[in-house]
Amino acid sequence: MFSYLREKIGINREMAAVLVAMGLSILAMSLLNPVLPLYLSSINVGTILLGSMMSAAWFGMAVGEVGWGWLADRIGIRVAMLAGTFFTGLSVLMFVFTTSVPLIFAIFTVWGFLRSAIFGPVRGYIGSYSPLNKKATFMAFSAVMLSASSSLGALPSGFLADSLGYHSVFYTSLGASVIGGIIVISAIKNRSDQTANTRYESELETMSPQNRFSFLSLTPQCVVTALMFLGKGFTLTFLPLFATEVVDIGVAMVGILFTAEGITNLVLSVPMGMLADRIGKKAMMVIGLVISAGAMAGIVFADSFTWVILFMILNGAGMAVFSPAALSMFSDSVPLHRQNTAMGFYGGICENVGIFGGSALGGIIWESLGYQFTFYTGAIACGLAVLACCVLIKKPKTDRATLPG
Repeated sequence: MFSYLREKIGINREMAAVLVAMGLSILAMSLLNPVLPLYLSSINVGTILLGSMMSAAWFGMAVGEVGWGWLADRIGIRVAMLAGTFFTGLSVLMFVFTTSVPLIFAIFTVWGFLRSAIFGPVRGYIGSYSPLNKKATFMAFSAVMLSASSSLGALPSGFLADSLGYHSVFYTSLGASVIGGIIVISAIKNRSDQTANTRYESELETMSPQNRFSFLSLTPQCVVTALMFLGKGFTLTFLPLFATEVVDIGVAMVGILFTAEGITNLVLSVPMGMLADRIGKKAMMVIGLVISAGAMAGIVFADSFTWVILFMILNGAGMAVFSPAALSMFSDSVPLHRQNTAMGFYGGICENVGIFGGSALGGIIWESLGYQFTFYTGAIACGLAVLACCVLIKKPKTDRATLPG
């Protein structure tokens, strides 16, 4: 099996282990996403406070992804992935032992910081070692693992909460994280790519100052991604409340909504990544943004389970079109010796700042203007991202990468 993956696709044993560990970590997170807002509501946390708590986790991720990516570039991905699996599970367990608002804020921040360790290093690893002409396709593999794990996690979470209580979801999340940590210890080497670092640092010394890489050059791509993920912040935090309070959907069915979105992303990510490699990444980003804008606007008019799940499927399709292309374009813009740092920057600053903003602003908009404007704002943000993408983003220069043996 691994020889086939190596020869036909380019995935070796270590990359497979990295993807599986990432999948288990995301599975652990996804178990919590549909029920955490409902759990907090059950212990009398108000809407604005709820948004602030969720945004604390995304703030922790925004800080953490950059730091973990930087660390992985220097000592390898193993330590970061242990933090993103085993230690993240332990932080989740802390929710079981308190209902204190200050302590819950602290747990959210620590949880966000630790779980962020899985994303930048994995994306950086793929960005460094995927074939140049298949980079969007390889980035789609990580999106597939994310979607598959998100779907598997979201599906049982509502049923677990309904039948065994909210604490059972936290224990199940811990179990998935521990298994991921075992895979990291047993299958992933504790090394960094010193040869690549030395080679590219030598090249940088001979470059003229105007040709040297700067993260400021990635600002347009970061703005586009942040606007896209603003809507994701609204959806992750407030769709469970919209489903249960406005549309009157049962708690158990909320997980199915996120599962439908995740399965759509799962099915479409690799084909959309391959399409981005063929027709252009910028075009695919624009198409994904337009689809997501339509989905966010459509949620406002959903008055039944059928309509809500339809627009969640559409939202999953938009993310499947956008993310592989956006990740690949971002990776193409960065030298190989900076891939982990860059992917941490992408997740921490670009993605998570958008989700952080959506979680924080969503509660305020919901309370002051109504739930409709919460989702309308997400649609408007995607529209602004289309304009920014068309006007500001230029085709990046690329470096060739090779897969390690």
